[in-house]
Amino acid sequence: MIQFNRYPHVLDLLQHYATALQDQNILSILQSGVSNREDAFAFSKFVWRAVDQMADDSESGTVVLGRSDNSDTLPDIYYEVSLYMESKGFESIWEQVSDEA
Repeated sequence: MIQFNRYPHVLDLLQHYATALQDQNILSILQSGVSNREDAFAFSKFVWRAVDQMADDSESGTVVLGRSDNSDTLPDIYYEVSLYMESKGFESIWEQVSDEA
């Protein structure tokens, strides 16, 4: 399973959105980790999709993990995903997808 050490709540948020968006591929990646370029692109794109959904949820007052506004976790998400993708050797893919987001 992907683990985030400094901000473990990032995994909770990503799991929530993968479940809410019914993305079985991402749920699988969260369990097994990013292991190839295809996973890296899918995971990177998903993170930004989750961020967009988080903004929508905040605007609509939808409670996610006990809070109606999780926007303060955006720096945590970026930090943890950046470190994780770098550790897997896919930092350039994360940066490319982030630039396009």
